[in-house]
Amino acid sequence: MTRISKGLIAVASAAVLVTLGTMAGAQEKKADPKAKSKCNAITEETACRADTTCIWIGATTNAKTGKTRKAYCKTKPAPSKKKTT
Repeated sequence: MTRISKGLIAVASAAVLVTLGTMAGAQEKKADPKAKSKCNAITEETACRADTTCIWIGATTNAKTGKTRKAYCKTKPAPSKKKTT
C-alpha cells in the first residue's frame, strides 16, 4: 500500500468513528431542563387554591373566535424585582 492510500484509510476510519460517536450521543435522552410543576398536574380548583405555590386560571372564551379555553392550575409567577431609583 502506498502512503496516500494509508492516509485515506486513516481519515475514513476517523470519520466513521466520529459519526458513530455523534449518533450514540444523540440517542442519549437529556433531562428536561424545564420540568412541569406539580401545579400543572392539579385539575381541581379547590386543590389548586389550597396549595400556596399555585394559582387557578379560570375558563375563558375568545369573543372573536368563540373558542373556549379550559380552566387550569399553574405555578405562581416569581415576585418581580422592583427597581429603586
